[in-house]
Amino acid sequence: MADWRDWELDEIPEWSATAQNVLLGLFSVVGLVVGAFFLVMPLLDDATLAKQEESLLRTQFRIKAEKVAALPDVEEQINELQSFYDHLALQLPAEDELALLLAGINDTGLQFNLNFENLNWRAGKKVGWLYQVPLEMELSGPYHEIGHFSAALARMPRIVALQDFQLSRLKDKNGELMFSVSAHTYRYIGGQGETQ
Repeated sequence: MADWRDWELDEIPEWSATAQNVLLGLFSVVGLVVGAFFLVMPLLDDATLAKQEESLLRTQFRIKAEKVAALPDVEEQINELQSFYDHLALQLPAEDELALLLAGINDTGLQFNLNFENLNWRAGKKVGWLYQVPLEMELSGPYHEIGHFSAALARMPRIVALQDFQLSRLKDKNGELMFSVSAHTYRYIGGQGETQ
């Protein structure tokens, strides 16, 4: 058998069949490895990316399907919120109703035999999408009547919130109290302009 170092590539046709088959096998293996590296590996990377994208698309589809399935519930909630919003908007006095609201508060106080010392609007301010209109009240009367008056204000068709109140005894009057309170109502800003 000849030494493989003596073989020359230009004499391949003269090599023995076994040597030619071994060389052909080596070239085939090298060709397969190179082909796998340059052709199959990128396709495997593409397949992996495609699987990840498929998984992402399935997740997005599932989320959208759940949103579509929940749409009737969302529409019902929107209708309920719109109804609640409309109800609250009716409780907010318009600019031209502020004088009527003040008169209503005064009438409510007189109904409970209370004496008003002060009942005035103060400068308002914007609070989100509403305009807060503060009201200062000072009135005197019996304790229970002041309580009934406060409860009646809470039942008014327009929103009047009481805060920062003080009760003090009147020295001259028998058992009467001075009730000082800061109150406020709100107006919806949308398209009506602000009250300054």
